[in-house]
Amino acid sequence: MAAVGLFAGSSVPRATVEEARRVAIPLHVLLQWDDEGNDRATALELFDAFGSTEKTLHASMGGHTGVPAFASEDAARFFARHLSRAAELEKGDAVEMP
Repeated sequence: MAAVGLFAGSSVPRATVEEARRVAIPLHVLLQWDDEGNDRATALELFDAFGSTEKTLHASMGGHTGVPAFASEDAARFFARHLSRAAELEKGDAVEMP
């Protein structure tokens, strides 16, 4: 797996938080700040637990269904950047960056 994108959620078992510490791939997390179905503090705790040295949290105002279009565009750029790098590494065309 070269990269992962997550929508922050509130039902996070303690074991998941502990396992998150082992995740070391680039990470893009989308959090709706006023999401009525997901607890913000829990989502931030999970984000903080991830062990990745390259992790990004995109927080937007609004509820669960209020994800702005630009959030999808940001996620698409994140995946394009990381998946193209992974493909180049696979072909041997690039040097892996730490």
